[in-house]
Amino acid sequence: MDAQIIRIFSRLGIAERRAVGDLARCPYFNRREEVVRLCDYLTEHAGRSTHPAIAPERLFEVACPGLPYDAKRLRHLQSYLLALVRQYLLLEEAQHAPAQQVPMLLRALRQRGMDDLFEKTWTGQFADMERQLLRDAQYHFQRYLLYQEQLEHASKRERSAKLNFQPLPDELTVYYVSEMLRHACLSSMHQAVAGQAYRMGLLEAILEAVKRDEMLQIPAIAVYYHAYQMLQHPEDNTAFEHLKTSLAEHHARFSVDEQRGLYLLAINGCIRRLNAGRNAYVQEALDLYRATLQSGILLENGILSGFNYKNIIRLAAALKEHTWAEQFLDQYRAHLHPRERDNLFRYNRAFLYFQQQDYAHAMPLLQQVELEDPLNNLDARRMLLRSYYELGEWQALESLIQSFAAFLRRQKNLGYHRTTNEKLLYFVRKLLEAQTQSKKVRQALLSELEATPEVAERAWLLGKMRL
Repeated sequence: MDAQIIRIFSRLGIAERRAVGDLARCPYFNRREEVVRLCDYLTEHAGRSTHPAIAPERLFEVACPGLPYDAKRLRHLQSYLLALVRQYLLLEEAQHAPAQQVPMLLRALRQRGMDDLFEKTWTGQFADMERQLLRDAQYHFQRYLLYQEQLEHASKRERSAKLNFQPLPDELTVYYVSEMLRHACLSSMHQAVAGQAYRMGLLEAILEAVKRDEMLQIPAIAVYYHAYQMLQHPEDNTAFEHLKTSLAEHHARFSVDEQRGLYLLAINGCIRRLNAGRNAYVQEALDLYRATLQSGILLENGILSGFNYKNIIRLAAALKEHTWAEQFLDQYRAHLHPRERDNLFRYNRAFLYFQQQDYAHAMPLLQQVELEDPLNNLDARRMLLRSYYELGEWQALESLIQSFAAFLRRQKNLGYHRTTNEKLLYFVRKLLEAQTQSKKVRQALLSELEATPEVAERAWLLGKMRL
């Protein structure tokens, strides 16, 4: 049996399942009582068990009581019910995007010759759009659709000489340019992380056109143009300053979700500059994060991502703002996802202790941490390793070195992080051995480390060897 309908019902909430049932009872959408019975049964039983409550024979018996089992008919009933689920989801989405329904309504009115209602609907929708603050790419695309319907309507009644085609290419160009620049920004960030190259057709022509024309006066284009230039030219301060100015001026023109994405783009630009050794951008990145916290846009459905939680704490610690970092750590703990809340709190609390060289308090927290993200896991293990060393916990350190090495062998997607951390373990072992050996042996070990690039915790190791 095709279990797709059962999987789908399992993923719907109980209220959504009942709403599908209401749709099934509406004669406009469904006239088959068997489908209603099947829907009601799955509303109660989907997701509870696999056998025998939702076995094919039981489903058919519920839908078609008294009839012999017919697998083909059951498949048809499931298809009808699946079509109702699709219809329900479309209706739900349409309720949350009323502006996107208007072009379809205008098309229906135009095709039926309902000219008065067409004009009233078009004028009302256009006025509503002009009153709203949003000026994102979708705003321009919706205007394009409205102008298109107006043109189709006018072309049936007026001579060609009176038709105005200009708004169509104008609005469509803004939409296309804005979306292309947005995707160029996302592709640039992904390429930096994953090394995946993308072909962006016409991007160079778009960048040239934006510079030549007056497109930078349009918020939907300006923010992404400056963001792209900032990502592509990390050595240049100008593009970053332009992006900050543009965000300060235009952020209210975008939805909360898009504002969050734009600020994270700017923060990503700061982090690229930090990775290149430009430490002034620590303050810039923290200021941007604080702006998003103050406005509330950094939270998505009330949840703060563990990635941003960690970044904010590390930026504050880098600026020696430990008191503020501790307040933030406690204040936003409740906004972390419940699945990872406790581990992330312990991990970042331990980091703050570690930064202040309070290894005795950091160590027990790190011993309790179980992190999903492999890079965070590596970071926690390195902090624990250093804490054991600083506290002289030699037996615990030996045990950790062994478990750390086993962890590195098990992980398949660490890339260069595997090598840098394996080198760390190698030199820590050598450092432990050198404690009881001659100064000449320790000097040879120091020379070996100095000649070895890309070692995790290299600065710390050098400091210990030079003592």
